[in-house]
Amino acid sequence: MKKYDFLVIGSGIAGLVFALEVAKLGSVAVLCKKALHDCNTDYAQGGIAAVLDHSDSYENHINDTYQAGVGLGKINVIKEIVTSGPDAIQFLIDIGTNFTKKMPNIDSSIENLSLTREGGHSNQRVAHVADSTGNEIMLALLEACQRNNNITIYENHLAIDLITQHHILQNDGFIPGITCWGAYVLDTVNHKIEIFTANKTMLASGGGAQVYRNNTNPDVATGDGIAMASLAGARVANMEFVQFHPTAFYSDSQKTFLITEALRGEGATLRLQDGSTFLEKYHKSGNLAPRDVVSSAIHFELMKRDERFVYLDATAIPVEKLKTHFPYIDKKCKTMGIDFTKDYIPVAPAAHYFCGGILATIDGETDIRNLYASGEVACTGLHGANRLASNSLLEAVVVSLRAARCKDINEKIDFPPIPQWHQEKGFNENEWVVIAHNREILKHTMQNYVGINRSRKLLIYAQNKLDSIFREINNFYLHNSVRKEVVETRNLAIIANLIIKSALSRKESRGLHYVIEYPVANDQVYKRDTII
Repeated sequence: MKKYDFLVIGSGIAGLVFALEVAKLGSVAVLCKKALHDCNTDYAQGGIAAVLDHSDSYENHINDTYQAGVGLGKINVIKEIVTSGPDAIQFLIDIGTNFTKKMPNIDSSIENLSLTREGGHSNQRVAHVADSTGNEIMLALLEACQRNNNITIYENHLAIDLITQHHILQNDGFIPGITCWGAYVLDTVNHKIEIFTANKTMLASGGGAQVYRNNTNPDVATGDGIAMASLAGARVANMEFVQFHPTAFYSDSQKTFLITEALRGEGATLRLQDGSTFLEKYHKSGNLAPRDVVSSAIHFELMKRDERFVYLDATAIPVEKLKTHFPYIDKKCKTMGIDFTKDYIPVAPAAHYFCGGILATIDGETDIRNLYASGEVACTGLHGANRLASNSLLEAVVVSLRAARCKDINEKIDFPPIPQWHQEKGFNENEWVVIAHNREILKHTMQNYVGINRSRKLLIYAQNKLDSIFREINNFYLHNSVRKEVVETRNLAIIANLIIKSALSRKESRGLHYVIEYPVANDQVYKRDTII
């Protein structure tokens, strides 16, 4: 048993910001599912949105966020997070993030930061580090955490289950309310299950876009935190709103990577394969329309033409700007045989970001006592039915800092006797070979029937198909020793079920959820969260 004051499940921006702040109060364990850089934060190219220029205003950023969320965002949450933007940027500067500057030789003050613009924003307000913002933020956070003697980082440790009343032998009577005392954790290198206990546990494990065949996420994004919290009894909200990034690199081999929206912010244009433009038909902002509009427009045009990709044309942008502002994309495109200063880039929508998740307050509090959630794993009310570009890193920093500073965070709690994990001894390799195929079937089913455009008939078909898959996976999980692949596949099946159940309950089209039987929004009935 490993005892800490704080347990952080996840090593992206949300988890590490929280860890740094609570390390002022006590000991912290940070669990990384794989290596330190295997997280969505590291993949974030565009940047972090905040009002940092005199020509911009909080009111504009609040309005842009609310409009992008199609009326489902909580105004009070949006206001708090937007107005905290400059402080969040300053926190990242203070821990060593070297944002791109207007004038490189001048200090790193907020006033000197280079700002770009992305889809849905009315102003230039995205602070960035060229086109590798997430990677640079992660480097700064990890260096700060590794220098802190109160923080211990465990790589290759996968949380299996939150320790709650479900695990405790309650001989002395009922324990009111659901309480979290830590987690059962699989050391994936040594193949043993360990108990981590903590006064407070932060779930910062990211989203689950690996539930779709075509996605922009690293392999670790299997929805583990959402699945664990749901199993333990926490409410989950708005899971039908899965954001498909409009411009993921397309290749027949499915080797995809993200093409940042900032490229369109600098003047790149989406074109059909015949070279014509099309987004002006769908939105007044054309290439800078919100993500849900752009992804849906691309999807519709591809279906109409029976084609698999459109082109992103960046050739009108000066070569020097392309090379200096987008070195990551330059390098990645060249590995695929494309010089984006001369050639069009083939792109198509891919599953990217969950706007729903564990229902949480702006302070990260969940339904479960002593359990917090921040980042993509949580649904705080910022995003509504669609995320405004580059608001996610902002939300993660603000919520994690607020959680780490809330009045009860340093509370000491009483722990009941916590039993060892009941580990089955055998592992049926032959049976697992068959069941492992369910993971691919699940991803294909979600891609084909629960994607950008949906129908109730196909949603019900997918639900019935995936229900039987979940029963097979869960039965195997219960009767065999625990392995990483089994836990992940179980979690993906839970996530798929939550998405479909949420989608079936929303009989309207709004933001990222478009269903052909109900093509318009119904504010009178559905201007509310979907809660499971």
